[in-house]
Amino acid sequence: MSIGSKGLAIILFNLLVGGLAAVPPLAGAEASAAGKAQSSGVREAEAAVAQRQKLQDARMAIAHNDQRRLKQLKKELKDYPLLPYIDYWNISKNLSRLPYDDIDAFLEKYDGTAVGDWMRIRVLRELGGRDRFRDYLRYYRPEWITRTQLRCYYVDALSRYGDKKEAYALIEELWTVGASQPKECDPAFNRWIADGGLTQERTWKRHALSISAGNLDLAGYIARKLDKDRARRAELMREVYRKPELILNYDRFTRKEPEYRDIVSIGLRRLATQNAQKAESAWQRYSASYLFSEEESDDFLRYLALQFARQDDQEGLKALIKSSPGFFDLRTSEWLIRQSLREMDWAQVEFWIDRLPADEQNLDRWLYWKARAINEQNTKNDPARRAQADKLLQKAAAERSYYGFLASDTLQREYSFVDRPVPITPKQVDEVAARPGMQRARELQAIGEFYHARREWDYATEKMTPEELMTAGKIASAWGWYHKSIQSILAANYLDDLELRFPLAFTDIVSDVASNMGKKTALDSYLVLAVARQESHFSHDAKSHAGAMGLMQLLPSTAAATARKAGVPYRRSWDLLNPSTNITLGAYYLNSLLNRFDNNRFLAAAAYNAGPTRVAGWLKDTGKKLPFDVWIETIPYSETRKYVQNVLSYSVIYAYRSGDKAPLLTKTEAESRL
Repeated sequence: MSIGSKGLAIILFNLLVGGLAAVPPLAGAEASAAGKAQSSGVREAEAAVAQRQKLQDARMAIAHNDQRRLKQLKKELKDYPLLPYIDYWNISKNLSRLPYDDIDAFLEKYDGTAVGDWMRIRVLRELGGRDRFRDYLRYYRPEWITRTQLRCYYVDALSRYGDKKEAYALIEELWTVGASQPKECDPAFNRWIADGGLTQERTWKRHALSISAGNLDLAGYIARKLDKDRARRAELMREVYRKPELILNYDRFTRKEPEYRDIVSIGLRRLATQNAQKAESAWQRYSASYLFSEEESDDFLRYLALQFARQDDQEGLKALIKSSPGFFDLRTSEWLIRQSLREMDWAQVEFWIDRLPADEQNLDRWLYWKARAINEQNTKNDPARRAQADKLLQKAAAERSYYGFLASDTLQREYSFVDRPVPITPKQVDEVAARPGMQRARELQAIGEFYHARREWDYATEKMTPEELMTAGKIASAWGWYHKSIQSILAANYLDDLELRFPLAFTDIVSDVASNMGKKTALDSYLVLAVARQESHFSHDAKSHAGAMGLMQLLPSTAAATARKAGVPYRRSWDLLNPSTNITLGAYYLNSLLNRFDNNRFLAAAAYNAGPTRVAGWLKDTGKKLPFDVWIETIPYSETRKYVQNVLSYSVIYAYRSGDKAPLLTKTEAESRL
């Protein structure tokens, strides 16, 4: 873990002093009070710079094993929030010598903290790697350690020096999975197998789990431990996985041996992915021969229904539901509604909505669509039906959401924002902010150690009450730690404080970039803020599994191409962690998508998430036949569908937060056919 340099600290200090110096002059008592506050702020900034420099000096003392200098620095930093990290680094440097007294003292002092638990994990890795298993049992905490590597060391230690029966039960649990386990598990597995723990039934179970997970190489390895007859059936299972239509030979697979039931179950699922119609016919035959449980039947029918949907076989899906009247699957029902919308079959839209569970029907989404379906069918202008639709729309319009805003537009009424700040006092904020974990998180954030800062924050807030989480949200907002503010308020399930849920973050950068785009674009500050809020919750150092980085989650390749076209300085991927660079490039890229899709914001948002080529393909498929709301609702990717809806509604909310009014859709967007 590196620490920010002295130069960085001095820059932060100069920025603070410069900001204070820029305040306009006051007169009289106000000037005196302001001067005292300014002096206090300067003194605090100077103290922070001095402490951070001493922290850096402590790291150097540890690196050079200068324990005398380190001892002196620790005295000078006795009130510094990151003092535990100095001890952590010092012990870690000498961990190979296993200084048990120092380790024990550290863990006793910091047990249950982020740095304490991380030290325990470091110690366990060291002990496990060196086969110090008696000591391992002393430091292991089974109630919270979930890392497979450490669990494997534990069961090995327990089987040697503890309760062997308990150890073997845990080893069986680790062994019976459909994936390979780390090499640290091998000694415990081998001891368990040597003691007769690996039965033919357990071996078959892992073979079947491996096949279900698609790990055929592992399954082949496991099959070597089966007896001759089961090994042949295992080979047949792997063959069925590759060629699932083999199970249509019913006589071959309707056998008394229990393994055939597992083979058929895997074959049915594999066949369903290729041909749901054939899989349903096979299911009817096999379910009469094998006594599948009600849970197994429902699970397979849900899976089969999903495959009918993916294969765009609406008639087959309807037949499945008709033949299994007790069967219900929410995802399938929603797919039927969306298929009916895509076909503009409003009677079927209403029909399928009415078959949702009552709590689902009362969601703003289905309230809006049922009202829409009623109005589309009400060609004879039936007053009762119109009143029914209006009642549904009024209920939906009470929500601060995409569908609530759509309902409000339909009723031609103002949007409902329901903006209620959290009921938290300044005293509560001061008390929670003063907790050691919160102070460590803040200081780690200040010196640029964002990963460790997040760990400290997560530990500090993990067991907080909803009221404390709301307080934490206020604290994070005051610190400019917007993604933690959003995370905390969501964890508290308090959704009506719009200042905390939708912070006006990086607004200077956003406003400058948006204004530089000119007047011929639909890009504005609200759209940029909405995309950044959706993409990263305003975490400037966010990184996705796909490699997207920063506030607006740009891929380095996209950033580089955009930078060349826009003439924006960009040298390497790490530049994307700079808010100014990221927002600038993200806004330019978003603007290029608006240009490509005729300034249509929801098409640009869809392209930002799923890629412009996919959006162009979806537009080609629909052939300008669908109204905007139907097109959005039937976007093939659920993630993109939700993304577009969020970006549109967030844009409205950010206009409100900025003291402005903005429609969910422009007139052109609302009238578009796609």
